[in-house]
Amino acid sequence: MMACLVSALALALVEGSLRLVEAVARRDWTVSPLPDPPSYDVLCESGGYYVLCPDKGRDYERVRPERFAGKRDRPRVIAIGESFVYGLGLATGEAWPARLAALLPGTEVLNFGRCGTYAGRLIPVLDAALAAHPDVVVLAVGNNEHTMTSYYTGWAGRHPLLTYALAQRLGSLRIYGLLHGLIDSPHIAESFEAANPDATDVDRLVASARRRPPNLTGFGDPPLAGPEVTAALEEEQRLKERIFGDWMREMVRRTRAAGAVPILATLPVQLTTPPTLSGVHAGDAATVRALLAELSSGQYAGDRRSRADVVSAGLREDPRVAEFLYADGMADLALGDEEAGAARLRDAVEWDMIPDITPSLNAIIRDVASTEGCALVDLDTLSDRALRDPAAMFLDRVHVDAAGADAVAALLAPSVKSALMVR
Repeated sequence: MMACLVSALALALVEGSLRLVEAVARRDWTVSPLPDPPSYDVLCESGGYYVLCPDKGRDYERVRPERFAGKRDRPRVIAIGESFVYGLGLATGEAWPARLAALLPGTEVLNFGRCGTYAGRLIPVLDAALAAHPDVVVLAVGNNEHTMTSYYTGWAGRHPLLTYALAQRLGSLRIYGLLHGLIDSPHIAESFEAANPDATDVDRLVASARRRPPNLTGFGDPPLAGPEVTAALEEEQRLKERIFGDWMREMVRRTRAAGAVPILATLPVQLTTPPTLSGVHAGDAATVRALLAELSSGQYAGDRRSRADVVSAGLREDPRVAEFLYADGMADLALGDEEAGAARLRDAVEWDMIPDITPSLNAIIRDVASTEGCALVDLDTLSDRALRDPAAMFLDRVHVDAAGADAVAALLAPSVKSALMVR
């Protein structure tokens, strides 16, 4: 006991001394568990102006042909995100950054949206944007987070959340920072093919589910993930959400350090789109599968058994099966209860095994805005507005049409105006 106490005191003394040296020498020995951002060219010169570099393979996602001067002659706003910002399916003038510019006369609004990417890969885009000296940066990031291809390798891949939590704790210790280069510590590696020579059947199903587009041939008809696959996919989703939150905080800090005002935006989702893959969380897999098959067939057992009976039985068996939650939410909408329907449909999105964006991500964005003291524009309110007629606002699950882009711009404009006024 005494030896342990002496060792702890000695480590505390060394740690304190290192922190003092760090402060005097202006060094930083902390180690972030986040993967290193990729390095690629974001801006290219063109006739004395800058443009977003064109596509050059899978490391260069689709971008708008924005053209702007290095020296601004009016207030400059830059929108950063993925295809939601880019305006997939829309002409350049129809995307919401262009519609926002129309609401802000005399203000330059640049669309730095980049299709098919995610928060960690947007760090070079943010850095390039900040080098263009914007007054305001709108961060509308998150609709590809669950497609991110970064995973722990080796043994750490079996317990990614625990590994990440430990890496965060250890990374704050200066002793660990000094020794980090000598330690073969777990790290997140980016790979488009997360191959594992010792893959089990569960590993293979997880890998097929995480593909884009996913391969659902191994999940039966209707598709359903068993408890082991569900647990693995859920843990990966929670890891990606933790990483997303840390990247969003980093984006806010970099933006402020460059003298720009960050504005965060949640993202809308088309709530009436059916889930891609349900999973067994707590119930009996065979029972859930039988009820799911009955629901999808439309042939209900018993003289008085209804679709509502099957859904209720499914939710009693396992209250987190996405397809049952979706069916329940759609029934609420049919009965005119939009509030209950929206809540149920958000639950269905949350527990979908292959989501584009989950309510958890929007909750993280709200939390980052609160803890970092940022302006927040809650675009997720558009999800509820489009419940009755999604086609009037959405092109698909996460991309808005021209009318939806106008609605996004209208929600963002007041916050952007306020931010420009305090500059």
